[in-house]
Amino acid sequence: MLDLSLPSGLRDLLPDHSAHLAELSAKLQEVFSRFGYRRLFLPTLERLDVVERGLSAAALADVMKFVEPGSGEVVAIRPDITPQIARLYAARPDALPSPARLCYDGPVLRAREARAGRPREVYQAGVELLGAGGPSADAEALVVLARALERVGLGAAVLEVGHARFAHAVIDAAGLAPKGRAAAWEALSRKDEDALAALARKARGEAGARAALPELATLYGDGALTRARKLVREVPGAGTALGQVEAALKIARRRGVKDVSVDLGETRGLGYYTGVTFAGYAPGAGSAVAAGGRYDELLARFGRPGPAIGFAVDLEFATQALERANGRTGKRTARSGRSRPR
Repeated sequence: MLDLSLPSGLRDLLPDHSAHLAELSAKLQEVFSRFGYRRLFLPTLERLDVVERGLSAAALADVMKFVEPGSGEVVAIRPDITPQIARLYAARPDALPSPARLCYDGPVLRAREARAGRPREVYQAGVELLGAGGPSADAEALVVLARALERVGLGAAVLEVGHARFAHAVIDAAGLAPKGRAAAWEALSRKDEDALAALARKARGEAGARAALPELATLYGDGALTRARKLVREVPGAGTALGQVEAALKIARRRGVKDVSVDLGETRGLGYYTGVTFAGYAPGAGSAVAAGGRYDELLARFGRPGPAIGFAVDLEFATQALERANGRTGKRTARSGRSRPR
């Protein structure tokens, strides 16, 4: 008998659910357009060497790749759209002068499930601001995300801001051995203050940095910025990252973004973030409905150096939050965790 089931981690989207995703994407594109972002349609396949330039070694483990029958080239199904846009930006400076405001929607596919029950194929809609740096551009991305979530009915979502380099600066200054560094990142992902304190006792860095290490697990929620300022007195190398976060928040709040949380101990990402990062968490969604950040080193890998920032909305989790808010939960169940869509 013919097996009509799908490969693991893939699913069909029936008409009602597909309609929800399409409506959601259309509303997001409406907001993106209002802020001057121009829509792109990108291919599902890329040359593997292009994908390899755009992702970390860890992220490359999730790439689906194969040899094309006609050309013999090794190609990959895109696991992330941002490197594709970086490639296009580098290849077509004539059509995409700097700064370029671009937006997109479409699926990405990973070789493995990020965790049990998490689809391998994820539908995203997002924006990329290429060639613009500094706190004004950081704040613009945060404002666009806030307005986009409001437009689709997720105004109750909490925006969380962090920085890719803050925790790095503290861990570097603490003087951990290589195994200790890996253990510190794992402990920080669990917000395990006791484990970080135990690692600090074995570290060889300056006393202030060792004392600051367990404090990384506390740098979220109310008073996070105040605690971070105290930590920076012991680890001055983290001051630049903190200053960038505070500058972006100041401008974003002036532009009407009020409900923003801070987590300077956030560790997740695809490996290319270099500055301010952010995510959106909505009641009823099993994971972040949106995430992104600054990636100032990625464009140089494709031959057109420059600053860049962007985010992606996970249409599946955003729809899940909206359905739960409207009482249309059906048979779908909540999933815990805070993984990022990008």
